[in-house]
Amino acid sequence: MTELIEQIEKLVRELAASGATAGTLELHNGMGGYGTMFRNVQLFGMPKPGWPDTAVIAAAVRAEMGAGADDLAQLRLRLLGDGYEFQYRCAPTHHHNYEWFEWESARQVVLDPTYRYPGHAIPVPSTDADHDDRPTDPELVDTVTDLVREYVELRTRQEGQAPQLGAANTEAEIAAAEARIGFRLPEDLRALYRVVGHDYDDRGLLAFTRLMPLAAVAAAHLNDDTDTAQLEYGHGTIGAWKDSLFAGIDRIVFESWPHGVVRRISRSPKWLIIGTSDRDVTAVDLDPGPIGVSGQVIKFEPDGWYAAFRQDDSVLEVLRRTVEALRAGESVLEYYNAQIEDHPNRAASLRGAGESVSELPGAIAVQQLTVDGGDSFDSAELASLPLLRELQVRGVESVRLSVPHTVPLEQLHVHASRIDVEPLAGHPTLWDLTLSGATEPVRIGPLATLPSLQRLDISAIEVSDLEAIATLPTLRVLVATIGQWQSLRARDAVPAALAAAELAGDAAFDDEITWAASFGVDPTTASLPLVRGTL
Repeated sequence: MTELIEQIEKLVRELAASGATAGTLELHNGMGGYGTMFRNVQLFGMPKPGWPDTAVIAAAVRAEMGAGADDLAQLRLRLLGDGYEFQYRCAPTHHHNYEWFEWESARQVVLDPTYRYPGHAIPVPSTDADHDDRPTDPELVDTVTDLVREYVELRTRQEGQAPQLGAANTEAEIAAAEARIGFRLPEDLRALYRVVGHDYDDRGLLAFTRLMPLAAVAAAHLNDDTDTAQLEYGHGTIGAWKDSLFAGIDRIVFESWPHGVVRRISRSPKWLIIGTSDRDVTAVDLDPGPIGVSGQVIKFEPDGWYAAFRQDDSVLEVLRRTVEALRAGESVLEYYNAQIEDHPNRAASLRGAGESVSELPGAIAVQQLTVDGGDSFDSAELASLPLLRELQVRGVESVRLSVPHTVPLEQLHVHASRIDVEPLAGHPTLWDLTLSGATEPVRIGPLATLPSLQRLDISAIEVSDLEAIATLPTLRVLVATIGQWQSLRARDAVPAALAAAELAGDAAFDDEITWAASFGVDPTTASLPLVRGTL
């Protein structure tokens, strides 16, 4: 233990010399010292972190735990003045393994695992009411056969070698996959699988994606195990958006372009992933938006930050465009890239005096607005933004939160020296509210009139009527400091219907564990060694 404490104190001194006065950081050190990195760094007073070599600390952790040189070493350090405390652990690992230990288990508790934010519903597997045992349309199979044959000929002529395509599937193999998936595949996708088993070229038959083997498609459907799903990117979910209740930003699922083509949801039981490429997946969509078409091809980044968007109307159309591009000696990627470049920006910003909402270009498409700086801002101006879902206001001297009820705002973050939430009263769609920066206590009682408010973050303000938290009828997720949580407990004002709770700000590790235990949760950090010291 002496060696580990000596190394920790050396690190603490180096951080203090760089200006750090308080905060926490996490250290992650992989195989044989490979992959040293810091995560969740929140150090105060340190203008620009200059990280020391931590391989020696990782070695000391391994020695203390009796672990091997290839084991994963992880450590969490908290600073406060001239004092410190830390916890540590080791676990078997392998090269490139970046599995994070759940330090957050003592700060983030889920009380209702079935709850999801709006637009993030857990997809319920879908099953066709009547089994359809019709064979694939033979004319469509012939059409696809001709297109694939021409594709192979053109690729062979242009590149000097034939593309490698998997052997075709039988009707029985397709039927078996459909039984596992729960519904009949679109007819053109059936026809493609009757001709080609797979295509591992992500610039191949379907332009942007590697066509997965049908058995893998069936195994991956609605499966969050990314090894089974054979996805190259994304973890924890194979939806198009982060579904975590503790996602740091962008909890709102935005509308894709053109609006109404793809449903505004993070995932769907009728999105069938058929291919992967880099960070993206390609899927067929059998439950489109009001102006979409069933069987349209969509793309999204698993666990990502943008909405699923349409690539083309069908698998057959993508295949046709691929062949047409090869005929012309062009790249089909140019066609789809041009489509994406034509999408209007969903995000806009106002920076300082002289800029107004009325002057924003493409106002009809703006879904995210940041108001940064200026003497004043009146939210009544937002009436000209009919699709606005997320608003951030920061650095503005005077803010009036009179958001028109016709504006479908869902997420609001206000950082201002004075905050009055009274003008928000009754807004019908606002469900996610973060308040910060206030120099005087904020009264939150008027929030009880918000019929949709589900998430509230008060961790960066002082609240004058904290007991009003218990009166918020639809609140499901609350983010607060250790002092605020302790006051709520003392006043018996912790909302009974919370689905999740988060502890923000500085807190001693023991206080974190006690806080989690107050919700009946035994965090994983409770079983780890805890060492404290003073320089």
